[in-house]
Amino acid sequence: MTLLVKRSNFRSQGVTALLICFLLVASGCGFKLRGLYDIPSSLTRVAIVTENPNSEMVRTLQQALQANGVTVDSQAPFRIEILEESMTRRTLSLDSSARPSEYEIRGEVTFQVTDLDDQLILTPRSLMSERSYNVDSSNITASESQEPILRQQIRQDLSQQIMRQYIRIQAP
Repeated sequence: MTLLVKRSNFRSQGVTALLICFLLVASGCGFKLRGLYDIPSSLTRVAIVTENPNSEMVRTLQQALQANGVTVDSQAPFRIEILEESMTRRTLSLDSSARPSEYEIRGEVTFQVTDLDDQLILTPRSLMSERSYNVDSSNITASESQEPILRQQIRQDLSQQIMRQYIRIQAP
């Protein structure tokens, strides 16, 4: 009986040692959780300029910036200007009764980055993200509840794309 307990202890210690080695190797190669970026200190303050400051896209972008340690401030040295944003839905396929059985949702945003002197730091860029989903005619409520979730995922994806491009600029 004591032999079984010792073997069990040895195995748990081996698993623990293996887990520690894995964590050390993963952190040594630069692994980080998705969404966490190394923000250069010169880019830790930014303003968001848009015609529609209350849009869901702007709120999602603000959250993504703040989650990564960037302060959103109207007096910041750089401005992310949202020039255009849109969210569209189109039918991808129909069932035998000519009712939609699959939709595609596409989000697009065009933005640029300028400094306080209105000098263009990052030229206008258009980004796109899309998702598709099936409509279950036997469970319409569940199918309808998918769309808001997918729209939020698209906004989050676009925000992450903007973040990645913003942190790559070379600040003077």
